[in-house]
Amino acid sequence: MKAPARLLLVLAATGIGLLETLLPRPVPFIKPGLANVVTVFAVLTCGRWSGIRINLLRSVLVSLVSGTIATPSFLLSLSGGIASAAVMGALAALVPSVLSVTGLSIAGGLASMGAQLAAASLVIPGLPLRALIPAACLWGMISGALVGTAAVQALRSELPLFRRIRLVGTCDAG
Repeated sequence: MKAPARLLLVLAATGIGLLETLLPRPVPFIKPGLANVVTVFAVLTCGRWSGIRINLLRSVLVSLVSGTIATPSFLLSLSGGIASAAVMGALAALVPSVLSVTGLSIAGGLASMGAQLAAASLVIPGLPLRALIPAACLWGMISGALVGTAAVQALRSELPLFRRIRLVGTCDAG
């Protein structure tokens, strides 16, 4: 990925992530995950490692700015972001022949929720995982569908930010 495009993607993901911190959350790990629109875009246009790097940097930058670095919230964000990008990267070759962009995003949402539950169980001893799994899976599918729908628009460059990123150039050859 070219450096200017990579910077734009990291900044976009961080900005969206910061906006999400302002939204009320009934449960700490329940949020729309709209910053993953950038991840889906990056994974499909530049590959798995770009998506993982973007989510890693986004998690760190959002936590630094919001003051949640070295907190359970940061651990949940980091684990969910890396798992999501890794799973989407592993499945990206299946788009569009077997899996839609929205299906890819739903897989990422489910991976994120699974990783966050695993991380939460390390931080909160006695966490009732069995009781949380159905709600986490449902939210992973709902948020994944929302993100996937937006990612389709981003990939078509119908969203202004992604139009700019395409003008800069998303990936180097190879």
